[in-house]
Amino acid sequence: MRPLLLVIIISACTTNLYSQQVDSIAVIEITDSISPVGTIDTVRQVDLVDYLVRILKIKNAKERRDDRKIRFSLFPSTSASGDKTVFTSFNVAFLLGDISDTKVSNIYFYPYIGFGGQFGFQVQPNIWLRKNSWNFIGEYFMLNYPQNTWGLGGNSPSENITMVDYDHTRIHQNVMKGILPNLSIGLGYAYDKHYNISVEESDYSSIIEGYMPEDKDYTFSSGLTLPIMYDLRRNQLNPQNGLMASLMYSYYHPFLGSDDKWQSLFLDTRKYFPFRGRLHKLLAFRGYYWTIVSGNPPYLDLPANRWEPVPGSASRGIRQNRYRSNALLYFESEYRFGITANGLLGGVVFASVTSASQYDTQQFKYWHPAAGTGIRLKFNKYSNTNVTCDFGFSKEFASVYVSIGEAF
Repeated sequence: MRPLLLVIIISACTTNLYSQQVDSIAVIEITDSISPVGTIDTVRQVDLVDYLVRILKIKNAKERRDDRKIRFSLFPSTSASGDKTVFTSFNVAFLLGDISDTKVSNIYFYPYIGFGGQFGFQVQPNIWLRKNSWNFIGEYFMLNYPQNTWGLGGNSPSENITMVDYDHTRIHQNVMKGILPNLSIGLGYAYDKHYNISVEESDYSSIIEGYMPEDKDYTFSSGLTLPIMYDLRRNQLNPQNGLMASLMYSYYHPFLGSDDKWQSLFLDTRKYFPFRGRLHKLLAFRGYYWTIVSGNPPYLDLPANRWEPVPGSASRGIRQNRYRSNALLYFESEYRFGITANGLLGGVVFASVTSASQYDTQQFKYWHPAAGTGIRLKFNKYSNTNVTCDFGFSKEFASVYVSIGEAF
């Protein structure tokens, strides 16, 4: 609890110290979108707040918004049918330098309650200091998280379903130094504690229990991370072009407080191709490879879909935690397009494929596709933040996802 409060306080102080006087985020779209906030082929750009201002008849609203140093987005969101159900998502976007040489910083806060008895809160800061000299990327949460598991490997059958109830505390923080334009390297710390673990009795529960500690109901994973990232994106809330490639090596050891010694590697790449035209059109691709390099991590710390240790959301349409193993491969493509010329409405179609290796190997024999479509509503034209509503489906699952910000 104390580390989470400390991060929130530091983030708030940093925002007050470094936010610039100019309406810097208002011009983000000049360099990181199809065109400025004001026009797309002389069509004035609008967002949901503009309509609320008009309905409520708020005076001088445009001037007040233009002069703001920080851009807030607060919207109810959800991820139904087996994932976290978020009642409110809070996002703040701000600049700690000049728009010409500093990326947009943002902080997400998710308090939520799930249909399956889950509850907790999550904080995700991604802060860029002036001229991208330093980048702070973190993830902090405290969860009560009963969740189904289906065992290990790429062909775990649906009848293996077994409920595992547990609490989860996570403290992940990377501090990265810009050494070349768009290239950063750094050092970080990763801590995951799963406790009050209990396995519901089922036909498969004895096998699941075999992967759990014999004499205790908790596991500790504590280690150092070595991240490196090449990032050409201007605004991670809604990238309009560019490339991102990152590599993170994690090293866990008992002298750092971990139960066991083990190592992992996470490689993540994202590429965006904008198309010219009166309406916004963009093709986005993502792929990642997540693997255990050596050692024996706790069962709940093994790679699993929708538990990726980086910002973003993957495998929409596949139930969270459905595939777990020592290695995962994931590929996704998404076509994003405008529906209205003023930028208020847009849409997406997406498709992905997930594969978990045969346990304790690097053999990827089984591939699980998913697809879906969604609507975008411009919530804040200054930070280019969308409210997203997606429907994703796969062979054995379908879900609706409503949130703030793009999936990647």
